[in-house]
Amino acid sequence: LGFIPGAVASALVLFAPSVLCLGAVVPFLVQADTESLGMVGRRAGDMSAAATAGSIAGSFGTGFILLPLMPLPVLMAATAGALFLMAALAGRLVGGRVPDGTLVVAALAVGGLSAAAFAPVRGLLHAEQTLYSSVLVTEREWRDGRVVRELWQNGGSSSAEYVDDGSPAHDYATVSLELLRSGLEGSESALVLGGAALTLPVAFLRQHPAIAVDVVEIDASVTELARRYFAVGQYPAEAVRVIHEDARIFLRGGSRRYDLVYMDVFDHLLTVPWTMVTREAFQAMAARLTPRGVFAANVLSPLEGPGAEFLHRLQATMESVFDEVRVHRVDPDADPRTTQNLIVTAAAAGLLPAHGERIVDIPARGRPFSDAWAPVEYLQARVFVQGLGWN
Repeated sequence: LGFIPGAVASALVLFAPSVLCLGAVVPFLVQADTESLGMVGRRAGDMSAAATAGSIAGSFGTGFILLPLMPLPVLMAATAGALFLMAALAGRLVGGRVPDGTLVVAALAVGGLSAAAFAPVRGLLHAEQTLYSSVLVTEREWRDGRVVRELWQNGGSSSAEYVDDGSPAHDYATVSLELLRSGLEGSESALVLGGAALTLPVAFLRQHPAIAVDVVEIDASVTELARRYFAVGQYPAEAVRVIHEDARIFLRGGSRRYDLVYMDVFDHLLTVPWTMVTREAFQAMAARLTPRGVFAANVLSPLEGPGAEFLHRLQATMESVFDEVRVHRVDPDADPRTTQNLIVTAAAAGLLPAHGERIVDIPARGRPFSDAWAPVEYLQARVFVQGLGWN
């Protein structure tokens, strides 16, 4: 039905019936627990207080206990089953008739969604729900016939490397190495914001063995999986130093400078942490560069159409901080209206190497992002309105 009509129709089918039923719970309980008109206000207040307390407890319990404990489909199945069981119990307590099929429906809900949670994944080596994402590690043959090991976070491939030699399998990683090769000759240090399986940091280390690589990765569980299943496990822990912290907080909390700062924090489905694309964020990254240092970032965006507006704003924001900013196409033959990986580089004047066959002219347009104003979600939604097509 298209993006907006489809979203509305999906919400009406998937959410409206359940929200309507759940919205009727409190008024029904107030009626069932009220013996006289004069008690309505007090009973309504009691129910509202109980509902608020339950919401608070549910938020903390879900975020800190249930989500790390079980896969999301199992948690949703348990929630559905619990709602049916509580409905049956409440019906008996208030003297109503409970439909005979209530327990059957609850069992089917729990069983069906639990079965979906454990559906087989081709080449699965590991599955885990961390505090931050649903994580899978797979190993399978790609189209080129080589076997690739991948780290998946929330359904997207965040890292991929060839099993035979540990080299990066994602095109954006190999292009990044090509673009930065000459600039990193003789460099002593690099900072990578967003580690995932640490495939790219290891590639930097292999290309420039004398370089010291620091990585900021928020999820310690992902780092453990990287060392267990990926090429970084062949290196001593001190070869690639991983700091488990939010990238923006890390940038504020130190003064060490690097010859390269590489940002790779964009999610597979265009999810952009807005705190990392504001003028203040880029100023913090620029402050971490040595006088000859280079900044680079992996960005997902189309080059044309309404969905490219985010890229124009990003260009304007970076140009307000850096002397030179260039956007490079990972695939020069890709349709410019499709969403694709782009490598953005920035530095002081005269420091960026020329790679003319990949450079694309992106005019800076619009108000730069700031910590006080960054409508990133709105601009990214325009990619979906345009029609999300992948290169």
